[in-house]
Amino acid sequence: MYPALLRTPRHWVAWTIVLFAATFLLGFAAKLVPALRLDGLAASVNAVNSPLLDRTALLLDQLDHVFVVGCILVVVFVVVLFVKGWRSAVAVCLVTGFGWITTLAVKAIVAEPRSTAALAHQIAVAPSTLSFPSGHVVFAVSLTAALAMVCRSAGSRGVVIAVGAILVLLVAWSRLYVGVHYGADVAGSFINGVAGAILFAGLWNLVAARVFVNRRRQVPISS
Repeated sequence: MYPALLRTPRHWVAWTIVLFAATFLLGFAAKLVPALRLDGLAASVNAVNSPLLDRTALLLDQLDHVFVVGCILVVVFVVVLFVKGWRSAVAVCLVTGFGWITTLAVKAIVAEPRSTAALAHQIAVAPSTLSFPSGHVVFAVSLTAALAMVCRSAGSRGVVIAVGAILVLLVAWSRLYVGVHYGADVAGSFINGVAGAILFAGLWNLVAARVFVNRRRQVPISS
């Protein structure tokens, strides 16, 4: 595999369609059948609280802000640049960023209002978009998937997935802890994040194969 290309499922178009279909199916099902929202999950998570957990949740609440996302992607770009090269760095940032942005389309189409459930431990958070899915979780999943796709060895990919899974679960916990999402929102975010990452990784490979790989083949070898 050429360095410019990402490791994606063989039938990435089919996977993208299936995963986005599953995302929308879950979103509309939870909207139409309140029991599927798992709205009691947030109260259960919020019941175990402390000042330290409050600060952690409020810190993770910043993860969905454009400036914070931009700063994270700059750091990711620099790290991947030195480890894998500039093409891989650009690929990871584009896949993560555009994968995250797909959540705006899903939110607009499903149009699930935010949870209004009262929590025993209130935390001041003011979400600015609709509920399904969680943009915070989608970003964490997209970032993890993009970094895993750039790994060549199974060992490095396993480390990235393990660390990324911890980040994803921590972010998912924080969204339930502050009470701004239903349980179904978080579940849908896992699917949405993977779907968005696969979609734009596949599109990146199509472009990169033409721009980088084919050009490399056309360069004459001097004797």
